[in-house]
Amino acid sequence: MTRDLLLEIGTEEIPASYLPPALKQIQNLAARELGAQRISFGKTSAYATPRRIVLYITKVAEAQEASVKEVHGPARAVAFDEKGKPTRAAEGFARGQGIGVDDLKIVNTPKGEYVAAVREEASRATAEILPSIMPGLITSLHFPKMQRWGYMNLRFARPIRWLLCLFGSDVVPFDLEGIKSGRMMTGHRFMAPGPFEIKDARDYFRQVKKARVVLDQEARRKIIREGIIQAAAEVGGKPIENENLVEEVTYLVEYPVILRGTYEKKYLTLPWEVLITSMSSHQRYFSVTNKSGKLLPYFITVSNNVARDNNLVAQGNERVLRARLEDGMFFFAEDSKIPLMTRVEELKDVVFQEKLGTSYEKMERFRALARFLVRRVEPDSLDEVKKVATLCKGDLVTQMVGEFADLQGVMGKEYALLEGESEVVARGISEHYYPKFSGDRTPDTVGGAAVSLADRMDTVCGCFGIGITPTGTADPYGLRRHALAIIAILIDRGWRISMVDLMKESLKLLKGKIDVPPKEALAELSDFFRGRLQNQFTGRGFRYDLVQAVLEDHWTDPVDAAARLDALAKFSEKADFADLMLSFKRVMNIIPEGFRGKPDKRKAKQQVEKDLLDAARDVSKDAAKLLEAGKYSQALNRLARLKKPVDAFFDGVMVMDKDKAVQKNRLAILQEVSSLFAQVADFRKVVTE
Repeated sequence: MTRDLLLEIGTEEIPASYLPPALKQIQNLAARELGAQRISFGKTSAYATPRRIVLYITKVAEAQEASVKEVHGPARAVAFDEKGKPTRAAEGFARGQGIGVDDLKIVNTPKGEYVAAVREEASRATAEILPSIMPGLITSLHFPKMQRWGYMNLRFARPIRWLLCLFGSDVVPFDLEGIKSGRMMTGHRFMAPGPFEIKDARDYFRQVKKARVVLDQEARRKIIREGIIQAAAEVGGKPIENENLVEEVTYLVEYPVILRGTYEKKYLTLPWEVLITSMSSHQRYFSVTNKSGKLLPYFITVSNNVARDNNLVAQGNERVLRARLEDGMFFFAEDSKIPLMTRVEELKDVVFQEKLGTSYEKMERFRALARFLVRRVEPDSLDEVKKVATLCKGDLVTQMVGEFADLQGVMGKEYALLEGESEVVARGISEHYYPKFSGDRTPDTVGGAAVSLADRMDTVCGCFGIGITPTGTADPYGLRRHALAIIAILIDRGWRISMVDLMKESLKLLKGKIDVPPKEALAELSDFFRGRLQNQFTGRGFRYDLVQAVLEDHWTDPVDAAARLDALAKFSEKADFADLMLSFKRVMNIIPEGFRGKPDKRKAKQQVEKDLLDAARDVSKDAAKLLEAGKYSQALNRLARLKKPVDAFFDGVMVMDKDKAVQKNRLAILQEVSSLFAQVADFRKVVTE
């Protein structure tokens, strides 16, 4: 027999961003707890609105499954002597299992006869177990910030106001610091405040609907998506896609009502980013464009209530937005009066980090580093890069960015264009903040890419230089994200430069600011960036061992490392790859660490020695050109020709000959072969089993 289990945690309004993770948590916790109690169940579902988190589990067994545990002890020959009397080993095992020696059983195993303790645990009713499970299930939920209220020690995202918990039609009784579970729930705060008495799960879903709550978040999401599309279409437009905003609004309302408002056309003279940010970030409004992508003077909002007059509600939203846009107009006009270069000077009074100095000092450092980079990869863009680097942080001290932090870079671009800067410089100012997250696009302009990379490298090297490094639980300066962005920019642009050279130059520019010795900082930075590269490549689906083989000695240039890895991955698909690797690894593994020697063909006693040396030198001529040109697939195919002479060599001679001179010459031949392999990757890291 089974019943459905229902839990509703009723709360004050929980922040929207807290709810999606909580849904996953509560389902995982419930499945784990029921499984640990040997209680079978069907499907688990979780729902959330701002005022409730709901867990619903179907077909929960009314009783535990009975348990029989068989614990094996010592072998029979050890547990009993020749006369069949129990030994100390048997007595100790029985005592440890909480049973008498006479209760031990003899069981047959693949290893022979052993004594065993068989313990049976009787089945208990699920209704008896649930009251002890539910409080821990609730208190185990974790949120970014937790609250205490009243005189309670209980911590939760927001104060808990009621607990509904039913197993079938029966209440699951438990107490959470004075908050007692029951069969009462509350509906929509304004339209159906309740309370409502619930008979069972089926009745709950019927009652919650009558209580003007759209419980299923996916149903709310659908209503919102379809509603904003329809509202925009009614004025000949379409909403600007914003999945993050749809997600947020979905968890801000219990009963979504779509409303459309308007604003004066004069505000369309503002940069479109200002309008969109004013609407989405602060008011959570959706912007509307025409078919050609031009903004229309409309917005769409999602209300949490059915008002008597929706027009009045829309007008209220219009007044709020008008005030925001008036602020935007004022800020834009005032900011435009002060040149960006003057703003840049103001950065001298803005502290970036206590030890690393002001934002102006940081700008000077990453400007120098960006020029160092561009001289090697895009020398014709030096002037562009210098201009972008100088101006890119100027908008941080503008009133507009002070009000709308999301517009940093965007406003720098707009103010630069107003001052007559070129389109490419203005775009670079905006783009130097890209990529903003993993998988985001990298800058299109040379200036944006170079300055983004240099700015991030200065931050990473500066933090490592003062002892601030990421831990498993904290990365306050986003150093991992910055490192991945640096790698992404280099690979996307195809810039061939050593990250070690960039790190050394950055540390040099930080002289006087950092207190960790540069050599120590460089070693830590190298390990850090190599680790990020490894994560980047394995995340793209490359085999872990192939990644290790390439990054062992060829990690400093990400573009080159990516090319090597791609070639090795394709090479690994060959049918004879495993045999090739075994031969290559045999060569590399036999050479003693620190061995140095030069082969002499005249000292070769066997023809197979001469053949291998000739083959290695023949391959070396072609491979060198191919490797220099970055044609790693062709180089690997050329190296594969050494398999036959390598195998013949090992079959024909004893490398570690008693004659030390012969031994040294043979090792020197293998070292010459090994050096060819090492120019591509460290094949010792490749797994062949």
